[in-house]
Amino acid sequence: MHKLLLYGLAFGSPLLGGAGQLLAQTHEARNLAADTLQPANPKYYLPVSRLGTANGQLLYAFIPDGEVRGPGLTFTWRNPMTLPRPKPLTIKLAEVQWVRTGNVYYEPVHVLGQLYSGLAPRILAGPRVELFDVATLKRGVPIPLPVPGGGLIWTGAFSTNYNHTWFLRRPGLTGLVQVPDGKQFAPFLADYLADAPALAAAIRAGAEGHRHADMARLLEAYNQSAGAPHPSPGP
Repeated sequence: MHKLLLYGLAFGSPLLGGAGQLLAQTHEARNLAADTLQPANPKYYLPVSRLGTANGQLLYAFIPDGEVRGPGLTFTWRNPMTLPRPKPLTIKLAEVQWVRTGNVYYEPVHVLGQLYSGLAPRILAGPRVELFDVATLKRGVPIPLPVPGGGLIWTGAFSTNYNHTWFLRRPGLTGLVQVPDGKQFAPFLADYLADAPALAAAIRAGAEGHRHADMARLLEAYNQSAGAPHPSPGP
């Protein structure tokens, strides 16, 4: 199971109110056939991301390595290592509905009680519940170096080096529900998964393997348990 950590994204352009205004930020000529070409040197490869906007537009763009924090998402129309260097553009996070990079799907989130606003990868796509994760390095843990070949920085298996803020969504609903931690975790999740009584009882009792750090395994088991499958939203 994977999740995405994004580091150090620079917001070099003014924030705008809608995706339709992005072209006003640059006078660069657009060529959709050539914009997605990669540099000849494979170490500069960066995957093409698709961005779905709130007004229904579909954008093909490059998102540099970086942590998406604050109210905007910065990207370029062309690979940032191509010449001449493309100008960075910024779209308000409120105007972004979803992002897909490779096989990974993201949605904007805001963590309650924190300044974090950014993209959360979808760890589980359902069919009964979707699970999204905001993973942040704990203090004192070294930030890993970018992987060879560029692109987005991936972590491996879940580890104790990260704090996790989980978000859930039932099929057919649009909003993400943040899972509380601490003493509120067990009663919240037990109620949320009340249609799986044995699982809910183990969560409420705080049984080993049924705690906050075990969310991905718990929801995977729940999704695989008996119940009518439902389609998950998102492209």
